[in-house]
Amino acid sequence: MSELSQNLSRPKLSDAISALRIRDFRRFWFAGLASNSGGWLQGIASPFIMYEMTESGTWVGASVFALMIPMAIVGPFAGPMADRLSRRKILLVCEVLLATIAVSNAVLWWTGVREPLIYVAVNVIYGIGNGYALPAWQAYVADLVPRDFLMNAITLNSTQFNAARAIGPSVGGVVLAVLGPAWAFLGNGISFIVVFCTLLTLPRTSPSPLADRTDSQLSQFAKGWAYAKTQPTIMTGYLAATFVAILGGPLVQVHLILFIENVFEASEFRFGLLMSMYGIGAVVIAPWLAAFGSRIQRSHLLVGSLVGYGCGEILLASTSFYWAGIAGIFIVGCAHLVMATTTNTTLQLRVPEPVRGRVMAMYLMVFTIGAPLGSIIQGPLADKFGPQAVVLVMGFCFLVAALILRISGKSETYNFKD
Repeated sequence: MSELSQNLSRPKLSDAISALRIRDFRRFWFAGLASNSGGWLQGIASPFIMYEMTESGTWVGASVFALMIPMAIVGPFAGPMADRLSRRKILLVCEVLLATIAVSNAVLWWTGVREPLIYVAVNVIYGIGNGYALPAWQAYVADLVPRDFLMNAITLNSTQFNAARAIGPSVGGVVLAVLGPAWAFLGNGISFIVVFCTLLTLPRTSPSPLADRTDSQLSQFAKGWAYAKTQPTIMTGYLAATFVAILGGPLVQVHLILFIENVFEASEFRFGLLMSMYGIGAVVIAPWLAAFGSRIQRSHLLVGSLVGYGCGEILLASTSFYWAGIAGIFIVGCAHLVMATTTNTTLQLRVPEPVRGRVMAMYLMVFTIGAPLGSIIQGPLADKFGPQAVVLVMGFCFLVAALILRISGKSETYNFKD
């Protein structure tokens, strides 16, 4: 039996970081941690300033809509681009654009601009940059590690995103309370420079030699969708992502600021702490999932994660006690990491290299369409009925979604041999 087989037969917690032994992936991982932590500085500052200017959940939802819908619009172009061009070069260009936009936000706030429509417009441009960056980022992970390390690398990549959810809002709460939102925007801009400099040290990558370059990007995207429709596993992944995006996407970006202002009546620091629990929950569950998740059927992980999402939201919405809300968000964070990692890994293992960028772009598009759609609906509902009522209903909807996937047998499509 090979050394790799022996290691797989005796999973240990140390297996959770095996992909970090690969130097290039390790550099990329730590740069991503810095950048995404900076992103959450902006992620906490953006709803904060929107609510400060308008005192409206509808406006907060609109700002999220403006941020994410452009990501969905550019998806049909970003996916084929990630298959046809160097993913490293795409990321280099996007990091410069995103850094410029983040610094622009800081300058706007410092110069006294308090018109919400201007910040909504800036969010649109920021969303376009993210729309091109995210498919390339997801696919680039597969360029940096051998296939044997892919599941671990994807899990670590998800852990990095969620560790940033823990670090960024915690730091952001302090920055908001002590320095103000402009400094949070500036910190995000600096974090993009970290990724840019790291990418310069990584090896140049070439696009897949099997990628089709004869058709237009829209035609290639259509071919990617035609392929995805023939794969029940991929379509189940998209369906699960739809549930999470529409039902749970608005939780952090829209509802938490409303809970802080109207339910918990807490400080900026406690706002940051509440948001950070989402990431802390993910970080806590990630080592276990990385080391032992392969021993559990992926269908069970998928259904269980949706149940966890629902239970966490129900706990958050059922009380005005701040620390119970902390526990609820912690549970949601655990559930999101399990769902995202399980689905991401399943898709990455299932799709062939020539369509990887397009399949992952469509997966991301589900979030970038579903989350703003949920936000633009749930924001006004929260203004009318209160955030607790809306989140409570969404929690029960998650339980129904889990039941649908289980009874229909769709979750079983995740159980294929690698």
